[in-house]
Amino acid sequence: MFTSAFILIFVVGALWQFTFAYCRTLLALYSKVELSGQVERITGLTTATMEAREFDRLMVLVRVAPDPGDDAMEITAINLYYRAIKIAKSVSSLLSDQASDWCRSELARCSYFAAVTLDRRLVPVAA
Repeated sequence: MFTSAFILIFVVGALWQFTFAYCRTLLALYSKVELSGQVERITGLTTATMEAREFDRLMVLVRVAPDPGDDAMEITAINLYYRAIKIAKSVSSLLSDQASDWCRSELARCSYFAAVTLDRRLVPVAA
């Protein structure tokens, strides 16, 4: 019984670590993309003014934008990551200012991901 529980905990931990690394890689990749003027006009946000609290609003816009059909897994992963970091921010705000600041910056990166995703859906790629 102990062995089974240990294996389960190990597998869940490894899955979380992989998901965490995958999401951080996605955020790093998307942070290199520059927003178009169209998305900045629609959302009223720029790279400098992107805040963590904008994620949900931007995701609503992403859901109503035309779906290219190739980013559903990325959106789901970042959405889960955003929720997990939001919980971590709530806990860390009681413990450490540095950890809370890191969580806030990660949440802002999630918002930027949502803005870039919206940009990709609104601005068609020239073939």
